[in-house]
Amino acid sequence: MKVAILGENKPGFIQPMSLGLTSMLTRLGVESQYFPDGLALLNYQQQASVKNRAKMRVKKTINRFIPQRFVLQQNVTAKQLKVFEAHLPDFDLIVVVCHLPTAFINTELAGIEKIRTMFELPIMLYQNYYLATRGKWYKNIVNPANYGGGRGIERYDWYLAASIVSEYPLTGVGHPCSVIGHDLVDDSLCINAGIPFKVLLDFERKGFEKYRRTQLRALAETNTPYTQLSGRYSQQQIRALYCEHSALFLSFRESFGLPIVENQLCGNFIFSPFKHWTPSHFIGKSVYDRGEGDLGRNFRIYDNDVEKLKAQLIKCREHYQPQQVRDDFAAQYPQLYHGDLDALQAVLDKVSSGEIHGRSHLGYEKLNAGIVGE
Repeated sequence: MKVAILGENKPGFIQPMSLGLTSMLTRLGVESQYFPDGLALLNYQQQASVKNRAKMRVKKTINRFIPQRFVLQQNVTAKQLKVFEAHLPDFDLIVVVCHLPTAFINTELAGIEKIRTMFELPIMLYQNYYLATRGKWYKNIVNPANYGGGRGIERYDWYLAASIVSEYPLTGVGHPCSVIGHDLVDDSLCINAGIPFKVLLDFERKGFEKYRRTQLRALAETNTPYTQLSGRYSQQQIRALYCEHSALFLSFRESFGLPIVENQLCGNFIFSPFKHWTPSHFIGKSVYDRGEGDLGRNFRIYDNDVEKLKAQLIKCREHYQPQQVRDDFAAQYPQLYHGDLDALQAVLDKVSSGEIHGRSHLGYEKLNAGIVGE
């Protein structure tokens, strides 16, 4: 078997997840090829004809209403696309690594539908989460007023996820999703035991200023040094910062939050005002149950109470053992560290047997009706 992994080469979770999937496949003895311009290839639009130029004008109009972080930039040529399509018959499976809502928007990744007209390759989506347990995301995506409309579970032939748990329950059975975690075994995620206790503040988000004020007050009143993230960082730069700190303060609710995982691997506690800001990290909870679950030992939830935050901060600082933080994470979330090879192998076996194929997606539309959004 040979697997094509389509991602992008820029800061974010897509590249490390793509490379991690490559590593997991290698450990299973499966050949794969990572295309760092894969999403751009799927999003390529030939602009030579009048017809396609019209399509691009429509897309440009729609994208005025889409946050820039959700719009894929086109930076490939027609020749690159032709070479890519010529090599597709060499593969048995295509895995797209992308984020919400882009992975489902009609005006993005149109190459998926084009590939379906040329080959019968199964096309999977690999994300940190699964659309069916993402609450209002499905209704927002398919609403033409938001992103120009989009598709649901029926867009892909199978789904790979790091976690599917959240406060929103998975309803029904037979969902085409396998929880394989991800492989983040990397020397750049390391412990620096010689540093003093220092907090890393996540990027500020508009509308969440009151939570940052609580954090800043607690840091000031406990004389705790900190760094606040701003601007842009390469993967190497941001991971170096993680290694220089002892705790991460979240600034908003995360759909998954790869930095939550990466920081724990660097020995950092995770501080959040509420449990529901870290839903993909619930443990001891069935995916079929509504509501919150427990969190791992490295999480500190302070209910946006400054006195509670101060007490937790002082306690963590006095008893800080970075190796223990990392060990606790590896023990409680092993699949988020080195992946679940058994789950991944089971998916590959389904592809080999023909159980998952290039038309599997045609039977999934009915599953959208069961998505809980409230």
